[in-house]
Amino acid sequence: MSGIALLATLCFTVAGFLTPSPLKEHRKPSSNEHQARFSYAPDTSFFGQGTLPRVSPVYRLCGWTKFVDCPDTVYDDPYIRNRYPNNSIVVNSTMPPASTKPFLNQKAGNTIASPVDIQYRNYYQEINQYVDNGDAKIRGFIQPLQTMLLDNSYRLIEGLIVDSINGGVGFRNHTGPVQMALGAEWMEDILWIYPETACTRTNLSLHFSISRNYFYNHDSGYMTDDGGFANLPTDIPEPRFDGPDDEWQKAFGEAPDLQRRSYALAWWNNQLTARVLNISSSSVGDRYSKGFSNYATLASPGSIQISEMNGLYLDSIFNQSTSAAATEFTTYGSRCSGFNETDPSTSSKPFVHCGYFYGVPYPSRVDNGQSYRYDLASNWTQQLYTCASSMKASIQTVTFASNSTNTSVDLSDIRVLDVKPKNYSGDGLPTWAIERANGYQIQDIGLMWGLATGSQVDENAFEIRRTAELYLPAATHWLTFGHIYDSFAAGMAPAAAWNSVYEFAAAVRGAAIDFIPSYSGETDYGLTLKYRDLSRTPEGAAKIMNLIWTDLMAFTVVGTNTGFETTSEPSTAPSTKSKRDNSASTVLGTRTVYKMVRTIAYADFRYAIPAFVLAGILLFSVVTATIFALRKSLSYEILRHYINQTSMGRAATQILYPGVAATDSSTKEWSHSTKDIILDVPRPRLKARQRRGRGSPSASLGASLLSPQQDLEMESRSRSQLSGHWGHHPVSRTPSPRTMHQYI
Repeated sequence: MSGIALLATLCFTVAGFLTPSPLKEHRKPSSNEHQARFSYAPDTSFFGQGTLPRVSPVYRLCGWTKFVDCPDTVYDDPYIRNRYPNNSIVVNSTMPPASTKPFLNQKAGNTIASPVDIQYRNYYQEINQYVDNGDAKIRGFIQPLQTMLLDNSYRLIEGLIVDSINGGVGFRNHTGPVQMALGAEWMEDILWIYPETACTRTNLSLHFSISRNYFYNHDSGYMTDDGGFANLPTDIPEPRFDGPDDEWQKAFGEAPDLQRRSYALAWWNNQLTARVLNISSSSVGDRYSKGFSNYATLASPGSIQISEMNGLYLDSIFNQSTSAAATEFTTYGSRCSGFNETDPSTSSKPFVHCGYFYGVPYPSRVDNGQSYRYDLASNWTQQLYTCASSMKASIQTVTFASNSTNTSVDLSDIRVLDVKPKNYSGDGLPTWAIERANGYQIQDIGLMWGLATGSQVDENAFEIRRTAELYLPAATHWLTFGHIYDSFAAGMAPAAAWNSVYEFAAAVRGAAIDFIPSYSGETDYGLTLKYRDLSRTPEGAAKIMNLIWTDLMAFTVVGTNTGFETTSEPSTAPSTKSKRDNSASTVLGTRTVYKMVRTIAYADFRYAIPAFVLAGILLFSVVTATIFALRKSLSYEILRHYINQTSMGRAATQILYPGVAATDSSTKEWSHSTKDIILDVPRPRLKARQRRGRGSPSASLGASLLSPQQDLEMESRSRSQLSGHWGHHPVSRTPSPRTMHQYI
């Protein structure tokens, strides 16, 4: 029991100062909704500075080898004739209401962007005598800004929410609550486009060594069979790329099934490579050193490479000495997409782009201590993958938080807390519409698509799908961000981003081509470090591809919808008034938010361990006492008796003056009987030096104590007083002072 008492004392002492330490003030969203006023949130970063004011309406051009009228833009239509009365020989780029109405009907008050809300971040004006009778129109183009591949977070920039974790962009013209005491949290439904890629390891690794220095003159190029030849299945995989057009094209449906396509592409790549190298049989580990000198010369230890499927790692293909084999590589690489450029435009096929991904080379002799240092004669290994890529649209519920308490809000005050797919359990799946462009080829037109109201859609002009995710329709592979010819970003930008990735983003190490910055890692060592581990697996290679697509989209497009627009009809007059041009202090409308409130929280319960121990001891004591009380095994009278009998005063009096009072008398009776007894305290035994001391504390203490003679006199007075008090109860024993001192 004494140990428990000691533990309780220690815990009480420690808990007094330790337990309150983790108490912290926190802010959390309120449980009740509140209406807050929202205003435009400008982006003061380079992305905000690098975004031009909006120009409306959005213009669309159709035709590849020559301009053709887009759907519903016929000149006998009053809408067109009134605006262009003399335009009888040129095309019209204005989109008529019939093309946009299904999407704009649900736009008012909605935070989900429509097709015309997706626009190019930058543009320039152009006059073409064959377009709009020579009127000046705008064309979008890319202006590379700060890369976000290394961010690994959700980032808000002008017009977009950028997912730098896995890839994807959400379209939002940013607004935020103002005049909130502690800030607020709220949720919005946002239109997102996500890239999707699947890669397959070819099991053919490429090798080279550094002969003179890091930058050039690599040699000793060769290929190793890691199973790509030895374990190549004899059966041609589905979908078959080697049949007539009307057969292999039917194998692809609305879902891209990217993994199956990338696997089929790897099979054909290995088959064609074996033909070029004249390999009839092979074993795992076999080397093939002839025909890879060009690859070794162009390879770099710190770079990835992305390209179409072209077989250019083979000297014979690179030098165009086997044109038939080169044609087969490009043909099957193109067929992986599931369509040809001249196929009829269709709303039922998704866009797919296929090609190679060369991973960052890694040391070939890691087991022997080789590092990533670029030493002379060091050997390097590079993995080769085949990849298939697409993109899909979906609605995501985004949770935002703002810490702005002012009358205006800045984009830096807002952050993304969570992004998750919208829950359709109660509302049913959303309705998507995809334009039917009968009479056009795929290369001629970027189709209109978006979330629509099913009851307002002409199903002869639009295909209706009810699904949580929509793969975007097929578009040309020939258009990149370096060559955009209109301002309709929703129709062409997502496909142009993939075309730019496979054509130019990492085609040549360290080189920016066709306005597309280099993502090879040759000129950005941070990218090389990020690519190293990712490019060792097919999943990591796919992630790199998706992040590059995301970066290019962030440079090129913006969302212009705030959800506070008051009209759902498109403007027919050009305007340079921008939704970005709203004053930051102008209130656009109100929206439901959860205000932040102060609360006290306990940050770390480890600090409360002493308090928990003390509480356990107290609880044990209370429970034990309660059990004894309920069982009546220990009454209050018994406790009081033992307390009285163990009292120091009673014990000493009973020893010195037995019989002065009954041992079981109450406290009141005992006090009355013994009130005149004086129990003196013996003086301490002083050393001779202390008794002789003068003026010292010890001397003063000794002078104040009673002498032995004074002790006897006091004892005598006490006995005489007790004799008169007790009457017929004589004291049976009268101890001397020394005997009393011995007892006490």
